[in-house]
Amino acid sequence: MTVCCFGAIHLDTLVHASRAIRPETSTPGAFSTRPGGVATNVARGLARLGSEVLLAGALGNDPEAGVLRDWLARERIRLLEVRREDAPTGRYIALHDPDGSLPAAVVDARITDTLDAGAFCADMAAASSASLWFLDANLPEEVLDRLCTTAGSRRIAADAVSRAKAGRLRPVLPRLDMLFCNRAEAQVILGEENGARELPGTRHLATALVRAGVRACLVSDGGADLVVATADGCVGIPVPQPERIHDVTGAGDALVAGTLRAIETGLDLPSAAACGLRAAALTLASPGAVSDALCWSAIAPPTPASTAGARRSYKPGPSGARRTPANGDRT
Repeated sequence: MTVCCFGAIHLDTLVHASRAIRPETSTPGAFSTRPGGVATNVARGLARLGSEVLLAGALGNDPEAGVLRDWLARERIRLLEVRREDAPTGRYIALHDPDGSLPAAVVDARITDTLDAGAFCADMAAASSASLWFLDANLPEEVLDRLCTTAGSRRIAADAVSRAKAGRLRPVLPRLDMLFCNRAEAQVILGEENGARELPGTRHLATALVRAGVRACLVSDGGADLVVATADGCVGIPVPQPERIHDVTGAGDALVAGTLRAIETGLDLPSAAACGLRAAALTLASPGAVSDALCWSAIAPPTPASTAGARRSYKPGPSGARRTPANGDRT
């Protein structure tokens, strides 16, 4: 399988504090630096799982861009780069408490937020070799729309990224074969953020997204069951709990990578989602957004699963025949 991932390419600085982080004072901790951004994390995960991967995104004219180019090349990810002189390479800083939770994070994503609609036109010939396009909502709405139009009958998966950016996917919902989001992001996409004390249930949200045109969606809600929905109904997939959480960075992106790779092996969507959840659990127990332990044998189902109807259910038909996870924000 060849996948082209479109979206954010960041240099992440991950901080693991040795005690609970408190405001207005410094806290001892350890720093590490590695690639990040939702599309980048998904691309790196897919590469570890055996997929051929292209990554399309923007880099600046700065040392951080060079670090990212070298790192991604070592991981055999082909970079389709939009080079910009007018903005710095994206940066993300995450502050983790000793229990792995994320009390604060800051992202500078101006280089991606300000891409114009034709940003990837020069890369379309290379991207056309991919049978699946993955889009993250770090991309501006006009870029998402242009890519969905250009894709033709190619399969498209997308990730909502955060509550602040999830709404960018609303206009392209009928073009999505698969949508990954958490409960809060689903509310944003559906316009159901009304401040009510009782939040809509995950199954309600997943069903509503399918009615809005998405062919399949996976809606997460922290440690509660992952809800997988299609026109045939909803199913809850239990979320495995790691013995220890190192940090939450990248868990949702690992869910995406594991699920997409599993579908390409012929698994039905619920079985593929279970593989994705195992990838997420590996990531929660590891430092950084992509676990060093991630490989297909680590997340594959213990016994072969039936593939009957799997491709038929989630592969798009001709273009005119379409119907009109971890819960924290990601970058």
